[in-house]
Amino acid sequence: MSKALRYLSQTRPEAATNLMGFYKHSVVALDEKTRFLIQIVTKITVGTERGLRQYAPKALKAGATKEEILDAAMMAFPAAGLNKLLDAINILNDLDLLPEVEEADSNKDVSNDLGALEQFAIGRMQSVKRPSGDLIVFRATADKLAVYEARCPHSKSNLCDGTDHGNRVECRVHNWIFDLESGKCIEPIKEGKQQDLIKVPASVVDGHIVLQ
Repeated sequence: MSKALRYLSQTRPEAATNLMGFYKHSVVALDEKTRFLIQIVTKITVGTERGLRQYAPKALKAGATKEEILDAAMMAFPAAGLNKLLDAINILNDLDLLPEVEEADSNKDVSNDLGALEQFAIGRMQSVKRPSGDLIVFRATADKLAVYEARCPHSKSNLCDGTDHGNRVECRVHNWIFDLESGKCIEPIKEGKQQDLIKVPASVVDGHIVLQ
């Protein structure tokens, strides 16, 4: 439940109950896959990234193909407009929910060299855009650094677009916070398996950060 809906249920419980009841009973004739595809259309139309990230994976799990998910997104165009559609395409691409296309050789990563070490400020997150997957580089000290896959392990959102808190990054979808020195998820704290950032092996060679 979102914070806003939780607030509404606490301050206006009768209105919230009626709202959720209407929603539940308004779709009884639709199968699950159809409901989730329609949700994709509506979430793109109103520009709700959190909702799109929630319902697009549900549509896939309910049996929708990636082609059907793309078609549902395109159905939103008349009401949503081009900019919202393109934003949605980027989100679906982050979630790996788009049909695959052949990449031209020129678009592939040609080097494991991420750049000169001096280009990366100490104590600040820095993003490196790569066709094979964006990376986050963090230098804790002059000679200590870490490289991570940029995808949030929880929402799959691109953390390059997250909120930069210096030595921490906050996912913009569900507000999970990760420590960039260790890669650990520090909020929320969950028992059992912890969802931490995926570390990418890298070292400094001749003053450059190079993937191993």
